[in-house]
Amino acid sequence: MPDTDHRLPRPVLPVRYELELAPDLDAATFRGEVTIELEVVEPTDTVTLHAVDLRIDAAWVTVDGRHLDASPELHPEVERLVLQLPDRLPKGQAELHVRFDGVLNDQLVGFYRSSFTAPGPDGADVEHALAVTQFESTHARRAFPCFDEPDLKATFGITLVVPGHLLAVSNAAEVSRRPQGDGTDRITFADTIPMSTYLVAFVVGPLEATAVREVPGVGGPIPLRVVHPPGRGRLCDFALDVADTALRFFEDYYGLPYPGDKVDLVAVPDFAFGAMENLGCITFREVLLLVDPDTATQPELQRVADVINHELAHMWFGDLVTMRWWNGIWLNEAFATFMEVTATDHFRPDWDAWTGFGLLRSAAFDTDALDSTRPIEFEVVTPADAEAMFDVLTYEKGASVVRMLERYLGPEAFRDGIRAYLRRHALGNTETADLWDALEASTGEPVRRIMDAWILQGGHPRVVVEPRANGLALRQERFRYSSATGSAEAPGDAGRSGSTGNGWPVPLVVTSSGPDGTLRTDRLLLDEPAVLDLGHTPRWVQANTGGDGFFRTSLPAAWTGALGAARRPALERFVLVEDTWAELLAGRVGVAEVEALLAEMAADEADPAVWRRLAGVVRGLWLLRGPDRRPTSAALARRVAEPALLRVAAGADEPGAAGERHRDVRGVLVELLGTVGASDEVRRAAARVTGLGTDLAGPADRSDAGGAAATPAWLPGTADPALTAAALDVVASVADGATHAGIEERWRHAGTPQDEVRHLYALADTPDPAAFGRTLRLALEEVRTQNAPYLLRRALAHPDLGGAAWSFVEEHWSVIGERFPANALPRMLEGVRSVTDPGLAGRISGFLADHPTEVGAQVVDQHLERMAVTVAAAARLSR
Repeated sequence: MPDTDHRLPRPVLPVRYELELAPDLDAATFRGEVTIELEVVEPTDTVTLHAVDLRIDAAWVTVDGRHLDASPELHPEVERLVLQLPDRLPKGQAELHVRFDGVLNDQLVGFYRSSFTAPGPDGADVEHALAVTQFESTHARRAFPCFDEPDLKATFGITLVVPGHLLAVSNAAEVSRRPQGDGTDRITFADTIPMSTYLVAFVVGPLEATAVREVPGVGGPIPLRVVHPPGRGRLCDFALDVADTALRFFEDYYGLPYPGDKVDLVAVPDFAFGAMENLGCITFREVLLLVDPDTATQPELQRVADVINHELAHMWFGDLVTMRWWNGIWLNEAFATFMEVTATDHFRPDWDAWTGFGLLRSAAFDTDALDSTRPIEFEVVTPADAEAMFDVLTYEKGASVVRMLERYLGPEAFRDGIRAYLRRHALGNTETADLWDALEASTGEPVRRIMDAWILQGGHPRVVVEPRANGLALRQERFRYSSATGSAEAPGDAGRSGSTGNGWPVPLVVTSSGPDGTLRTDRLLLDEPAVLDLGHTPRWVQANTGGDGFFRTSLPAAWTGALGAARRPALERFVLVEDTWAELLAGRVGVAEVEALLAEMAADEADPAVWRRLAGVVRGLWLLRGPDRRPTSAALARRVAEPALLRVAAGADEPGAAGERHRDVRGVLVELLGTVGASDEVRRAAARVTGLGTDLAGPADRSDAGGAAATPAWLPGTADPALTAAALDVVASVADGATHAGIEERWRHAGTPQDEVRHLYALADTPDPAAFGRTLRLALEEVRTQNAPYLLRRALAHPDLGGAAWSFVEEHWSVIGERFPANALPRMLEGVRSVTDPGLAGRISGFLADHPTEVGAQVVDQHLERMAVTVAAAARLSR
């Protein structure tokens, strides 16, 4: 029986894998053989490696011309294969051989089966199967015996034996394809660079590939393709354009050539994650790769660009240089998230990607304000610990902290340090501190001291700005919601949050406006309380100039209002709204102050990201005030959004980026007015745009001028994607059974992945209990397991029927656990954060205490604590 410390003993190390696999898609099985070249660093008669869900047929070692049969023992409880040898292996070289077989599972991890339907010769739908891999974090061991730890890098020579009519791709370029005479082909791929097992990939199925695009590269042309299900070739051009631009950008940014020999972007019908950075064989959900730019909204297009850029950024930062152990996965993902936004900003500067990133950063702030938050980097022991790293704190908080550091150090000096880090550690493994050391060397700044404080403790600061005679005072304290919920703080700021209680070195750029409007900028690293002598009392103060700091700012009400009127850059305006809303949730400001800021900023706001945040605050107030006060919330939505809708609609026909941004804002405002605003005019227009529903006006709480027959001035003759998507959300929010059936029909026959997902998730918005119940049943009976957890998440967040959704989840908990990937359950449960009813919240907490999830326990705890914040805020607002 092996030890249970979850790290392999290391008397032998892998050097090269020769892997051959033969999947049988009809039987959902595979057989294989792996030969592993070993370096024996310590004499041993036992070889221990990883394997789980495999049957071992035979195992032996060849060394010095001898053949040593091994006695295999599988230990599924620790996912290991122990091979006992009759003699000790001497130091030097040896070869390990294992023959095995396994099952193509349906859990979307390891080597698994996916499927899609396509019309057959007679026009009827035919199901087609394919075999796909997803090995991160610890699932390569489900496909072949291996040393499945990230620092045990080796080269891989992969051969796939597949039916002759199928396409097969892997990490490296295909070098030969030979018919075997039995209807199968033996496909051999070139050797890879040394890499970790979690990056190995292969996909087999009746797929198609675009023509190769040769991207000019430092080391020569880079062959680029998109691999996709049949009939989807028309949806590939945008992805090719993004990847083409990204490969050139990253080679220049990193100062190193692309580390592989080709790039395949592979659209997978069933995929648990968004995408996976397998070197040279990047796998994606279809909705995040295949897109029609003429029908997709700007956020949908940007999401595709972001994900492609994220995965390509990993080719250097993650694949070429890899973390030594899973505690460092945060840096891989955080840096790739930082680079995705940087590359998207380069691809389409008019999208203002960093302001849009504020929406994602909001989710990180929201979780990090909880007592149950965690440090960005923490000790990882078990495979479940590794799975728990893939959350909003790793990606969005991590990227935010990296961005803050880059702004503090300066982009050029920061990039110099990144280049030095990659050159020094190419093909190797690192600890987080190795990057800080490289950045310190390139900048002379105390990077390790700054960053250790940010990544090794949970939470973030609240920078309090107060007026002083002839200046201002600044201090910091930890921002947390618990003061408003009455829950106990973690003792000594420690506990699960991992906070040291020592505060943060906060890089501040403080802009202040003098009495005559003159602006002044001060820079400081706020460790201790500080006073800035300005020689006057400022009219307003911005302590987060640029908006890139991962901290909250608390200002006196007068300065908040003045800053809102100052029309600062878009990201600063976004942060001002965000910080004020967070202060309301924490119980430190009231609704009147929030509504005053909304009115001030909505007066001439035109940025799509800022409008999304303004709309989110209005919707948040609507949720917290509850059903009895919805007319009040609807009136607020109309006051804020109706004048803006007429204003931005006037600019929607402008050419180029300006018109696109106006159309994007119009979509945001239409959705807000038709849902929270309960506007009859907007609901009628939404029905006209979508062709769904007959009379969607619903009970009116006011009369709309112009009557039902009037065409609103803001409604164009031809709908654009943003308006179409918004109109669908409006229609769904008031859909009766017939309209709900129409939405379901469009989901089933959608022409693009984006259209499919839009209609699927809209099914959860109906107020009709019977239609809502059908949505819940669809999640378990027909919806793909990659999407069903997110459909249920949206259902759980329903403001009126969330309780019914929870009852459904309780009743079908065992089925959900069996059908959905384990890592999807915490994501599904995120929907409970919107619960306002204390009785329902208590029921949810009690059930989950008795039915813990297999992975992501701390994420579930965070959902429950955030639910308590919502309940407490709703109670305050109802008084």
